[in-house]
Order: sequence, then structure tokens, then C-alpha cells
Amino acid sequence: MTRRILTVLLGTVLVTALTLPAAQAAVPDVLADRAYIGVSVATVWTSPTSPREMDRSAVAAPADPAAWLGSMTAADRRELTTASRTQTQVLYGAPVQVLERRDDWTRVAVPGQPSAKYDRGYPGWIPSAQLTTGVAFAGLTAALPAGTVDEVATTWLYAEETRTERLREISAGTRLPVLSGDSGGVQVSLPGGGTAWIDAAHLRIGGPGPATGEDLVGTARLFLDRPYLWGGRSGFAPDCSGLTGLVHELHGITIGRDASDQAIGGRAVGKDDLRPGDLLFWNSPATHVAIYAGDGQMIEAFDASTPVRVTPVRFDDSYAGARRHLPDPA
Repeated sequence: MTRRILTVLLGTVLVTALTLPAAQAAVPDVLADRAYIGVSVATVWTSPTSPREMDRSAVAAPADPAAWLGSMTAADRRELTTASRTQTQVLYGAPVQVLERRDDWTRVAVPGQPSAKYDRGYPGWIPSAQLTTGVAFAGLTAALPAGTVDEVATTWLYAEETRTERLREISAGTRLPVLSGDSGGVQVSLPGGGTAWIDAAHLRIGGPGPATGEDLVGTARLFLDRPYLWGGRSGFAPDCSGLTGLVHELHGITIGRDASDQAIGGRAVGKDDLRPGDLLFWNSPATHVAIYAGDGQMIEAFDASTPVRVTPVRFDDSYAGARRHLPDPA
């Protein structure tokens, strides 16, 4: 879509937003049933008391996921698991459903991450300062084509078209309304208001095409060598099911958030019928998942001391089978 067409669309949407009833436009942040993530990655915590002093970069607004990860040792990241501090993550601009408000925290459900824990999406707590509601952004999201960060684990938003002043780093899978652009840079709308620019090579406009198992594997390789983070579901640092869920989401396929949810979706696949893109599980109920890469190899986010890696498939006593979430070829 050309810049001229996008600009015309933008004008129409802004007029619509500005003429909405005053009572609707005046709804304050985090008081509506729906809110949007207003930071590059929002970590969803088990409770408002879960964050530690060292987690300040993760609960701040704006959040700094790279600084947070860089400040933690493997032992610090492992303690997120052993103390069950984190639950999942939600990307910039994604919608969440507000369930409860308590002081400076909001309990939400993440509708794009199905879970047996709650029928409206994965539940947990987010600092209220990391959430925003906005009629204009909601209108733009509904009316304009979506740009999805793809083909890269993370990329940057910039303040201007020349893309020299960095605003914030965002993850693969981030979706924002596209306002204008060309083959160099694309202008997108931001959930808290305003606009930013992004490298056109890192943005897919519109939905994904039909995916193959090899496509899933290729996307999973984007995250190789990224650190493991319990509850992570971004290009900065995923956990095992965060990796497989994000990979599928980038190809338009929604699967459960946790390994136990992913292990009951799709179709069962025997060892002799494994294809690239199939998900492999361990334990019952499943506590670990990896993506089959072909030739006896898999890609997995294993633990707090091991970055995302390619490794031989472990057909050990805890192996619990495989599932395929892609449709079979015609």
C-alpha cells in the first residue's frame, strides 16, 4: 500500500476517533475492560509482590528488557523459575483484558495466549503504568493494515524517517498499525499516542502466507543464542513454550501458552513420522517442549544457563511424544 493511500486512511480514522462521544473518549487509562501494552515487552507476574529489586528495569515504564536481562546472572534467572515469579510476557501494542485493579497493579488475561488456567487467556499481574487505553489507537488498529516485526529477533523504533534517533527496541511478533512508508522505512502508530519509524525490511505488512514446517524452523532459528527466561515470550529471551508459541504466532497459528497446553493441541505424531516444525514434549503433563528441526535435531530453549540452541532430539524415558499444529499438506 502506498504512502498516499495510507495517509488518506489515517485521516479518515482520526476524524472518526475525534468525533466519538465525549464520555467514551474520556475513559481513563486501565479503567476499561480492554487495555494495550504500552512498553516494549510487559512481563506478566504471578503477583504484585513477585518482582525483586533487581527486576526494576522489567517493571518500569518504559521497560528495558535488554538491561534487565543483562543485569541478571543465570542464578538470578533460575530463581524466577524456582520461586514462580513470572508467568508470561506480552508484546508492545497487544491487547489484554483487565480483570482486577489493585494499587499500582492490574490483573489481566492475555487473549492471544490460550491457557487451561483461565478461559479468557493467560492470567497474571502487570504494573498499571505499563498499560494504556486509547480510542485513537484502537481505531487505527481496526482500520489500518497491521505491520508485524518479522525476520529478526528484535528491532528498533525510531523517532524520525531517517531512522537515526532510537526510541525503543521491540520484539519479533510486535504488531502496530501502519500509517505510511516505502521500501526504506515505515511509519507506525504507537499505543500511547504518537508515531515512530521502523526499518521496512523488519516489518511484514498484512497477514502471513501459508506456512510449512520448514518455515517454522527457519523462524525458530532467528532466536538461536538468545538467553532463556522463565515466562519469556519475546525475541529478547523466551522460555521453551514461549519460543514455540511465538514461532507459531508469527505464522498466524495460535497455540496454547504452556507446554502442557501445546501438548494437547494439534495432532499426535509418531517418531517415524516426524517432520520439521513438529513439537516434541517431555513428561506428562508436559513440562518441556522443543521444535523438531529435521535430521534428528531440534531447537529448544532449555534452561536458565543455556541459550536457545540446536541439539539432538532426546528420546529418553521422559519423552512424551510429538504434536503437529500445522495442517497436513493437501
